Amino acid sequence: MKVHHIILILLFLGLTLSLDINNCQAVSKAQSDSSVRIPTAESVAASGEHEVPWYIVRLPALNRDFNVWVLIAIGFSVGVLSRFFGIGGLCFVTPALNVFGFPVPLAIGTDLAQMTVKACLKAIRGGWRQQVELKLVVLMIIGMVAGIETGARTVIWLAELNMAGIIIRMAYLAVLLGLGLFMFIEYRKVTGVQHDETFSDQGWLPPLDEGGTAVSRTLQAMKLPPVVTLSASGVRVSLWVIVGIAFITGWLFGLLGVIGAFLPLPAMIYLMGLPAAIAMGTDLFCTAFSGGYGALTYALKGHVEIIAVLWILVGTLVGTQACSRTAHYVKGPGIRLLYALTAITVGLSVLLKQFGVIVPARVVLLVAILAPCGILMAKMLKGYLRERQE
Repeated sequence: MKVHHIILILLFLGLTLSLDINNCQAVSKAQSDSSVRIPTAESVAASGEHEVPWYIVRLPALNRDFNVWVLIAIGFSVGVLSRFFGIGGLCFVTPALNVFGFPVPLAIGTDLAQMTVKACLKAIRGGWRQQVELKLVVLMIIGMVAGIETGARTVIWLAELNMAGIIIRMAYLAVLLGLGLFMFIEYRKVTGVQHDETFSDQGWLPPLDEGGTAVSRTLQAMKLPPVVTLSASGVRVSLWVIVGIAFITGWLFGLLGVIGAFLPLPAMIYLMGLPAAIAMGTDLFCTAFSGGYGALTYALKGHVEIIAVLWILVGTLVGTQACSRTAHYVKGPGIRLLYALTAITVGLSVLLKQFGVIVPARVVLLVAILAPCGILMAKMLKGYLRERQE
């Protein structure tokens, strides 16, 4: 087991222990208050009440009991799918939590919190080896923090108007269907071509010309002062272009949650003209810092369910470990087709949720995220056994 996995387990145990201590203190205080009667275990048993199973936990922010197996299943799918779909494997958490009863602000805040933990661990584990444009990291974080705060306040404002559910769900539906159709078209394009790479973070980006794109060249030609020179990449671009792009991507990050993490990387490559390798390293740190701020601002507004975050991370750890040594057995363009089907099916569950068809929506959602995991793990096992026989 790797060091960052041990850190994750210790974090889970430590926070769980602190929550148990707080609960015990609260019970002791209530028992000492003569005006409050806390039933003992014997009295509960005598009254015929059943003991709550261990897998049913109380989520204080949600203010209801919840089955942890659902949270573990969501986390497990994140651990497996993100290995093959890259960051696209993370964009199913917010709609999944919303389908299972989390209000939209709480779903977004909880999603940002679990994503931030993984982004920080990833940055600690290997981020220092990446090529990073430090000056751009600072400027992007400033713009993205302002955008994330604006996006979070937009969500809260919509929630007060009772419009957050329909607007955010429709936005997710459009994005998921768009991604699914795009990946299906990509699969059709490459079906007759030999591909040995898995669908990674940068695999969904279209190819670049040597001089960048027409848009990036146009933006670089805008010499609106002050002009910033990015030494690591040799790019000169106006400060206002950087901050403007960062603010817009941050606003979508705060408005839609982790699905907004798609945006900074292509923005750096296609709008600013950064080389892909430098853009990826820079994006890693921008995502970790800005995602941390997003989780913090949602938490301060009371829209992060820490217990759910911990159980999702447990499932993610299991899913990551399940495919850590055998993922290389699954290759080819079929992964893109699988992603397309997953995105479209999750979009269908969101649509069912919007129309109030709750139970079918939850069933479709679980099938959408767990069936691809089963297919991928079956292929990994088949490849492993084939190699052993040879």
